[in-house]
Amino acid sequence: MSTSNTQSTPGLVDFLERSGARYRAFDLGSQLRNLSREQFARFDQGQPYPYPHLSHAWLILLLWNPEQREQHSIWFMKLPLDEQGGLPAAVMTDVLDRLYRSLATADAEERQRLLTDHPYQFTPPDNKMAALHARASRTLGAPPSSFHPEAHRLLTMGGTAEDWAGVGLQGLFDALERRSPADEQALSRQLPDLPDFVRHQVLNAFEHHQPGVALTECIIRLARHHQDVATRVATLRALSLSPSAGMVEAFVSDSLNQFADELDVVLAVLSRHPGLLANTDLALAALDRLAVLADTDGFNRVVQGLALQPNLSGLILQALRHPHRSNALAQAIGHLINSTRTLQ
Repeated sequence: MSTSNTQSTPGLVDFLERSGARYRAFDLGSQLRNLSREQFARFDQGQPYPYPHLSHAWLILLLWNPEQREQHSIWFMKLPLDEQGGLPAAVMTDVLDRLYRSLATADAEERQRLLTDHPYQFTPPDNKMAALHARASRTLGAPPSSFHPEAHRLLTMGGTAEDWAGVGLQGLFDALERRSPADEQALSRQLPDLPDFVRHQVLNAFEHHQPGVALTECIIRLARHHQDVATRVATLRALSLSPSAGMVEAFVSDSLNQFADELDVVLAVLSRHPGLLANTDLALAALDRLAVLADTDGFNRVVQGLALQPNLSGLILQALRHPHRSNALAQAIGHLINSTRTLQ
């Protein structure tokens, strides 16, 4: 039975409104995404988290003083989810207790300790931190890092590997975060000529951004030209937020066919494109390869994570009942079901 918080108040929204701060919510699970006010409010009221990752909500809150935006803070909260994808009531109570105590104290050091020294705190890896700082600085109207001008110039006008050596990771993320439509067009022209290590960095960074149609086409052409596993994985990640659904779905299906024996490709499909698993044929192909390539624990972790995704709760039952399922997939699902029963 779910233990999710079902009360509309008190909650995180109530706390933030009482604090008087302006805020924006982000998800930083598999990638950086904006959480709309509606999505955040529904989660706060006990509904499933929209972007579960590894059975947690990787929630980021950016808060600032409306009169002085330079006075801002970022809260990192890795919150465990229940079997229905919601926040357990006990966790919500603990989080709120810590937050309200931070509001009540006049001691600045104690307030900071309550906001950062807790079991839900997490530290993102460098690339996600750079993406978050780029998004936060733009949201606050703050200037980008000092690396931004050179990164912007090289992305839009080109440069050598030596030129790129002096550009920090933050500069790349700032340039992508602040790119204009004209910048994206220029990037589409420059991408094939970028040094290999830079091109891979750009592709990996794009999983936090939404490439337009022309850039999506360019990225897919590059992947089909290079035909190596690293480029294919980076491309699958780069296209995860692309609005060109039909083009991306065809590329994902092609990737599962061409790289059928590469676990990294299969994991990139399942972790970055779960929405495409509504296509039963694609879902069967991906899950079948996962059953063959992953060990039992790995298969179970991935599939249990997928079951928390919105609209995918019935995916495993559909796969189990499908007449064209493989023996490997049927056996893997059987092991998963048996292990779940054992734990109950």
